[in-house]
Amino acid sequence: MADARRGDVFDLDGAVAVVTGAARGIGFAASRAMARRGAVVVMFDLLAAELEDAATAIRADGSEVVAVAGSVTDEADLDRLVEEATDRGPVSVVANCAGVIRRTPIDELTLADLQVMWDVNVGGTVGVTQRFLPTMIEQRYGKVINVGSLGSVTGLERRTAYATTKGAVSQYTVSLASEVGVHGIRANVVAPGYVDTAMTGPYIWGEPARTEELLGRIPLGRFAKPEDLEGLFVFLASPASDYITGQVLVIDGGWRAR
Repeated sequence: MADARRGDVFDLDGAVAVVTGAARGIGFAASRAMARRGAVVVMFDLLAAELEDAATAIRADGSEVVAVAGSVTDEADLDRLVEEATDRGPVSVVANCAGVIRRTPIDELTLADLQVMWDVNVGGTVGVTQRFLPTMIEQRYGKVINVGSLGSVTGLERRTAYATTKGAVSQYTVSLASEVGVHGIRANVVAPGYVDTAMTGPYIWGEPARTEELLGRIPLGRFAKPEDLEGLFVFLASPASDYITGQVLVIDGGWRAR
């Protein structure tokens, strides 16, 4: 990896990065952006066919990526992920982008709903990170980038359970940063507002009145695209952010400014 004291501080040449939820949306954008900056990116997702298509698309411009199909909640799948990643070299970047959401009115929310989201959003984030922490501690360097949400810092109607899990992701990340900073490991949260992805699209576009209401809250006047987050992932993965840790970076087009 580039030395922050010389050359391009955004260079990821030589880095091995693991990205979960990499088949589409934010995870795909993060994978593509880091690969273009020189990282070898190990893409991990449950959607095997979409994942392979995504990896093929990134390879088309000469970038190096590896596709590993599996679930962040399956220990055997995580074993394979670690094996595939470490075969490429010591992992220095982990970006946890995998997530699920269920939109349920609070009076209809069940513990089963919460558990599904908790297992992926929180358990998956912690489980994947834990697998690579020993390597990062040994090499005294690492970047953990966890995807939170606007719901990490504010309330979300009909998404109480989802916001609960994303709040937990943020608190885990900040606590992680506090504990492992002594080992040269940085941990930060990317907390997007409304991003037009396969997971969020049906909600933000599903009802014209809701779309108008949501857009009315965003000073920039549009929903985010996954590509809007690419630069932030590169920044947090690179030496340019070596003195930034324990932060929850909200990317919402100005939503909270109103």
